[in-house]
Amino acid sequence: MSIPTTSSQRQRTCRACAKKFDYPVKGSASTRHHCEECVAIPPDTRKILERLNTRVTQLENQLRRLQAKPPAG
Repeated sequence: MSIPTTSSQRQRTCRACAKKFDYPVKGSASTRHHCEECVAIPPDTRKILERLNTRVTQLENQLRRLQAKPPAG
């Protein structure tokens, strides 16, 4: 069940794991760019996860475009 967001809260997507989370939430360790779980990951490791997440997203979008394209022939 989702907690309703106030006007100052926004649904964000974590740059490291792509999980959706509300920000800001009082008492939460989350930041504008990372969910509560990923904030605890060392910064160097988190940066690698961000790059991998970006690349996976690019590949998924590319695959979606290729599947939508009619076969040449």
